[in-house]
Amino acid sequence: MKKKLGAVLLSTLMMFTLAACGGNTGTNTASPSSNAGGAPANTTEPAGNEELKPEPGAELRFWTFTTDLKPFTDYAIKEFEQKYNIKVTVEDVGYWDSIGRLSTDGPAGVGADVFGLQTPDVANAAQSGLILPNDYFEEETKSINKPDTVAAATHDGILYGYPWNVYTFSLYYNKDLVKDAKLETWDDIIAFSKKFNDVKNNKYGFLYEPKTSAFDVAFMTGYGGYIFGNNETDVNDIGINNEGSVKGLKFIQSLREIMPLALADATNNLKEGLWGQGKLAINMDGSWAIGEHNKQPFPVGVLPMPKLPGGENAMPLAGSTGYYVSSYTKYPNAAKIFANFITTKEMQIKNNELTGALPAADITGSEQGLRSDELTQGFLKQIASSHRFPGLFETQYVWPALDAAVAEVWNGGDAKAALDKAAEKLKNNIANQK
Repeated sequence: MKKKLGAVLLSTLMMFTLAACGGNTGTNTASPSSNAGGAPANTTEPAGNEELKPEPGAELRFWTFTTDLKPFTDYAIKEFEQKYNIKVTVEDVGYWDSIGRLSTDGPAGVGADVFGLQTPDVANAAQSGLILPNDYFEEETKSINKPDTVAAATHDGILYGYPWNVYTFSLYYNKDLVKDAKLETWDDIIAFSKKFNDVKNNKYGFLYEPKTSAFDVAFMTGYGGYIFGNNETDVNDIGINNEGSVKGLKFIQSLREIMPLALADATNNLKEGLWGQGKLAINMDGSWAIGEHNKQPFPVGVLPMPKLPGGENAMPLAGSTGYYVSSYTKYPNAAKIFANFITTKEMQIKNNELTGALPAADITGSEQGLRSDELTQGFLKQIASSHRFPGLFETQYVWPALDAAVAEVWNGGDAKAALDKAAEKLKNNIANQK
């Protein structure tokens, strides 16, 4: 899953949203109140405090990862089947593929009953009528999870999802290479890299993937930039070309001095290859890779995103993953019970214990069962100092516009002009979708 989550959970962080991948346009392609047979789904809530009971004969299809998440998936499904006597069949479908698959598999009656989505895709799924609201377990879900994860699982005031984990990125470092170097600010990292770099022998002090603009946003937010206003919820307030964003892009341009690479060459594959060979000292990567980095043959630490020159700490985007109930399910009660069962606070902590994924639950970091290793605890702190990933349908238009701006500036272009162009393109795309 490292490759998937490195390349596509970058998709998480860069996500050219599955509106594009799945071919959805935001219009209803599925009735949120019908199952695969076209009949209305039984979405009636029990009255009062009556317990939600699964439909007789219910069987569920669950789309999730079956690789690195297998220890948790096997555990959770075994516990669920023993408690409810409901058979769950697991299929390996990435979160970023769910909308495209369900749009065709749902009407055919072979889609998932429960499946995963990441922050950028919830609005698309809701607007396309692919998911049912989290109604019966709404209050429980809100009470146990971080507010931002609940917000990420909500569209137009309706909670749809069952938050499961959170993700962001920060700076892994090879302790053998960094040794006792001071790395408290970006100025420190730049100074270290100038001394450490040996470009002829492919040795670098610091690398990241600048062509993935969702990584670049961390430097823009550190200077007061943002994508959408009002905590990434107002598409009428575009901040990608404000003063802070421009300053952040100028800083990115300055990193070319310690990353003397063509943009097309500064890839995740190059970065991870050099990291594994012990030729990269500081590696900007995501929390989804904690398990892989804990397995490296050299000691690995994690740095919080440092302070920018003349600014605040860089603030990486943070998003969340949740599970959702398909509007095509023939067993909505059983599906809701299962989605809730695998995302309780206890199950989220068990998932961290078994796979390293960071819980969406509102935790202190010292809960029994939670991993106490340096990388896990470091990323829990970074999550608390991150910038909310926009979960709006319009987010799909952000990344192509920003990618073009970064490419222009990496090659020597003017940051203000490039971002003004990107903002205009973003505004036009948003206006034309309406």
